[in-house]
Amino acid sequence: MIQFLVEHENELSEKIHVLISHILNAHEIWNTRILKVPTQYGVWQLQNWKEMLEVDIKNYEISLSILESKELDANVDYITSTGEHYSNSIQDLLFHVINHSNYHRAQINSELKSLGLKPLITDYVFYKRK
Repeated sequence: MIQFLVEHENELSEKIHVLISHILNAHEIWNTRILKVPTQYGVWQLQNWKEMLEVDIKNYEISLSILESKELDANVDYITSTGEHYSNSIQDLLFHVINHSNYHRAQINSELKSLGLKPLITDYVFYKRK
């Protein structure tokens, strides 16, 4: 999806830019909460179109590293962007990253359609079939 959006950035709405940036930012924020390291991005910070693919790959690689190196049922204590304290398992947090991304990708596809662009197939299984 990111590659398509970057290639068509001049045809897209600001809403799409906000949503795809938010997906990337949120993924990075959850990874950093799990690893207990500082985050680079704000929740709604706009990403540079040219750097989005690199940010996505880095997020993915860090999540893979978490899957390989952490106990998934271990709890992570964290503070939300609104200052609230919570504790959830790593597996629940990573599942949230996927679910959150799916939700906003559907919004992006809806926006693409409203702009006269063809919505993208984003179902994971389609990519695993290749």
